[in-house]
Amino acid sequence: MMLLDYFLTVWGAILGEKKYEQHFKKEHYELNPIWQKSIKQRKWFNPKHAGIVTAFTAFCILWSIGWNAQDDFEEGLFGFATVLYASIIGLHLSNICTFRYFQHHPECVSGQVTMSHLLSLNLAQFRCLALFIPLALIAVFSPSPFVVGAAFSQIFLFFLHFIWIAKTKAQLRKANPA
Repeated sequence: MMLLDYFLTVWGAILGEKKYEQHFKKEHYELNPIWQKSIKQRKWFNPKHAGIVTAFTAFCILWSIGWNAQDDFEEGLFGFATVLYASIIGLHLSNICTFRYFQHHPECVSGQVTMSHLLSLNLAQFRCLALFIPLALIAVFSPSPFVVGAAFSQIFLFFLHFIWIAKTKAQLRKANPA
Protein backbone atom coordinates (compact mmCIF):
# COMPACT_ATOMS: atom_id res chain seq x y z
CA MET A 1 0.00 0.00 0.00
CA MET A 2 2.91 2.34 0.70
CA LEU A 3 4.30 1.78 -2.80
CA LEU A 4 0.87 2.29 -4.34
CA ASP A 5 0.51 5.55 -2.38
CA TYR A 6 3.82 6.84 -3.75
CA PHE A 7 3.23 5.75 -7.36
CA LEU A 8 -0.31 7.19 -7.39
CA THR A 9 1.10 10.46 -6.05
CA VAL A 10 3.60 10.70 -8.90
CA TRP A 11 0.97 9.72 -11.47
CA GLY A 12 -1.48 12.27 -10.05
CA ALA A 13 1.16 15.00 -10.15
CA ILE A 14 1.87 14.21 -13.81
CA LEU A 15 -1.83 14.08 -14.79
CA GLY A 16 -2.58 17.27 -12.87
CA GLU A 17 -0.07 19.20 -14.97
CA LYS A 18 -1.91 18.44 -18.21
CA LYS A 19 -5.12 20.42 -17.71
CA TYR A 20 -6.11 20.78 -14.05
CA GLU A 21 -3.16 22.99 -13.08
CA GLN A 22 -4.00 25.41 -15.88
CA HIS A 23 -6.97 26.40 -13.74
CA PHE A 24 -5.89 25.54 -10.18
CA LYS A 25 -2.42 26.75 -9.26
CA LYS A 26 -0.80 25.29 -6.15
CA GLU A 27 2.65 25.54 -4.63
CA HIS A 28 2.93 21.79 -4.02
CA TYR A 29 0.97 18.80 -5.24
CA GLU A 30 2.36 16.66 -2.41
CA LEU A 31 1.32 17.76 1.06
CA ASN A 32 3.87 15.72 3.05
CA PRO A 33 7.01 17.87 3.27
CA ILE A 34 9.21 14.76 3.32
CA TRP A 35 8.21 13.81 -0.24
CA GLN A 36 7.55 17.21 -1.83
CA LYS A 37 10.92 17.48 -3.58
CA SER A 38 10.85 14.02 -5.17
CA ILE A 39 7.20 14.40 -6.24
CA LYS A 40 7.91 17.84 -7.72
CA GLN A 41 10.72 16.20 -9.72
CA ARG A 42 8.30 13.40 -10.77
CA LYS A 43 10.73 10.72 -9.52
CA TRP A 44 9.20 7.27 -9.87
CA PHE A 45 11.87 5.81 -7.59
CA ASN A 46 12.93 7.39 -4.32
CA PRO A 47 15.64 5.55 -2.33
CA LYS A 48 14.49 7.05 0.99
CA HIS A 49 10.92 5.89 0.35
CA ALA A 50 12.15 2.45 -0.75
CA GLY A 51 14.12 2.15 2.50
CA ILE A 52 11.09 3.06 4.60
CA VAL A 53 8.92 0.58 2.67
CA THR A 54 11.55 -2.15 3.18
CA ALA A 55 11.78 -1.45 6.92
CA PHE A 56 7.99 -1.36 7.29
CA THR A 57 7.63 -4.59 5.31
CA ALA A 58 10.17 -6.29 7.59
CA PHE A 59 8.21 -5.04 10.61
CA CYS A 60 4.96 -6.43 9.15
CA ILE A 61 6.56 -9.82 8.47
CA LEU A 62 7.89 -10.02 12.03
CA TRP A 63 4.55 -8.82 13.39
CA SER A 64 2.63 -11.42 11.38
CA ILE A 65 4.77 -14.23 12.81
CA GLY A 66 3.57 -13.37 16.30
CA TRP A 67 0.05 -12.28 15.27
CA ASN A 68 -2.55 -13.20 17.83
CA ALA A 69 -6.02 -12.84 16.35
CA GLN A 70 -7.43 -12.44 19.86
CA ASP A 71 -5.31 -9.39 20.65
CA ASP A 72 -7.48 -6.24 20.48
CA PHE A 73 -4.46 -3.93 20.25
CA GLU A 74 -3.04 -5.76 17.24
CA GLU A 75 -6.44 -5.78 15.52
CA GLY A 76 -6.80 -2.05 16.21
CA LEU A 77 -3.31 -1.37 14.88
CA PHE A 78 -4.15 -3.37 11.76
CA GLY A 79 -7.35 -1.30 11.30
CA PHE A 80 -5.33 1.90 11.80
CA ALA A 81 -2.68 1.05 9.19
CA THR A 82 -5.06 -0.48 6.65
CA VAL A 83 -7.60 2.36 6.69
CA LEU A 84 -4.90 5.04 6.90
CA TYR A 85 -3.37 3.91 3.62
CA ALA A 86 -6.70 2.95 2.03
CA SER A 87 -8.03 6.47 2.68
CA ILE A 88 -4.90 8.06 1.19
CA ILE A 89 -5.06 5.77 -1.85
CA GLY A 90 -8.76 6.62 -2.24
CA LEU A 91 -7.89 10.33 -2.31
CA HIS A 92 -5.22 9.72 -4.94
CA LEU A 93 -7.69 7.79 -7.09
CA SER A 94 -10.22 10.60 -6.67
CA ASN A 95 -7.60 13.13 -7.81
CA ILE A 96 -6.65 10.99 -10.81
CA CYS A 97 -10.31 10.66 -11.84
CA THR A 98 -10.75 14.44 -11.47
CA PHE A 99 -7.67 15.14 -13.59
CA ARG A 100 -8.80 12.70 -16.29
CA TYR A 101 -12.25 14.32 -16.30
CA PHE A 102 -10.69 17.75 -16.84
CA GLN A 103 -8.65 16.34 -19.74
CA HIS A 104 -11.76 14.97 -21.45
CA HIS A 105 -14.06 17.90 -20.59
CA PRO A 106 -11.94 21.07 -20.71
CA GLU A 107 -15.06 23.19 -21.31
CA CYS A 108 -16.23 22.49 -17.74
CA VAL A 109 -13.99 25.10 -16.17
CA SER A 110 -12.58 28.48 -17.09
CA GLY A 111 -10.47 31.01 -15.31
CA GLN A 112 -7.76 30.45 -12.79
CA VAL A 113 -7.59 30.05 -9.03
CA THR A 114 -4.36 30.29 -7.06
CA MET A 115 -4.45 28.27 -3.86
CA SER A 116 -1.88 28.75 -1.13
CA HIS A 117 -0.20 25.69 0.31
CA LEU A 118 -1.84 26.59 3.61
CA LEU A 119 -5.28 26.34 1.99
CA SER A 120 -4.40 22.95 0.44
CA LEU A 121 -3.32 21.65 3.86
CA ASN A 122 -6.49 22.90 5.53
CA LEU A 123 -8.71 21.36 2.85
CA ALA A 124 -6.93 18.02 3.26
CA GLN A 125 -7.36 18.26 7.02
CA PHE A 126 -11.09 18.91 6.67
CA ARG A 127 -11.45 15.92 4.31
CA CYS A 128 -10.38 13.64 7.17
CA LEU A 129 -13.79 14.29 8.68
CA ALA A 130 -15.53 12.64 5.70
CA LEU A 131 -14.24 9.24 6.76
CA PHE A 132 -13.91 9.86 10.50
CA ILE A 133 -17.61 10.62 11.08
CA PRO A 134 -18.96 7.32 9.64
CA LEU A 135 -16.14 5.34 11.27
CA ALA A 136 -16.89 6.94 14.64
CA LEU A 137 -20.59 6.08 14.28
CA ILE A 138 -19.75 2.49 13.36
CA ALA A 139 -17.37 2.31 16.33
CA VAL A 140 -20.17 3.46 18.65
CA PHE A 141 -22.94 1.20 17.33
CA SER A 142 -20.91 -1.83 16.25
CA PRO A 143 -17.60 -1.55 18.05
CA SER A 144 -14.59 -3.61 17.07
CA PRO A 145 -10.87 -2.96 17.57
CA PHE A 146 -10.41 -2.78 13.79
CA VAL A 147 -13.03 -0.01 13.41
CA VAL A 148 -11.71 1.92 16.42
CA GLY A 149 -8.20 1.72 14.94
CA ALA A 150 -9.58 2.86 11.60
CA ALA A 151 -11.24 5.89 13.23
CA PHE A 152 -8.00 6.74 15.01
CA SER A 153 -6.19 6.70 11.65
CA GLN A 154 -8.28 9.67 10.59
CA ILE A 155 -7.66 11.47 13.88
CA PHE A 156 -3.95 10.85 13.29
CA LEU A 157 -4.17 12.30 9.77
CA PHE A 158 -6.12 15.29 11.08
CA PHE A 159 -3.40 16.09 13.63
CA LEU A 160 -0.59 15.36 11.18
CA HIS A 161 -2.08 18.00 8.90
CA PHE A 162 -2.33 20.30 11.94
CA ILE A 163 1.46 19.92 12.44
CA TRP A 164 2.16 20.63 8.76
CA ILE A 165 -0.14 23.67 8.94
CA ALA A 166 1.71 24.98 12.00
CA LYS A 167 5.09 24.50 10.28
CA THR A 168 3.85 26.24 7.13
CA LYS A 169 2.53 29.17 9.17
CA ALA A 170 5.89 29.43 10.96
CA GLN A 171 7.73 29.45 7.61
CA LEU A 172 5.40 32.16 6.31
CA ARG A 173 5.95 34.29 9.43
CA LYS A 174 9.71 33.85 9.08
CA ALA A 175 9.62 34.77 5.38
CA ASN A 176 7.25 37.73 5.91
CA PRO A 177 7.89 39.25 9.36
CA ALA A 178 5.13 41.69 10.26
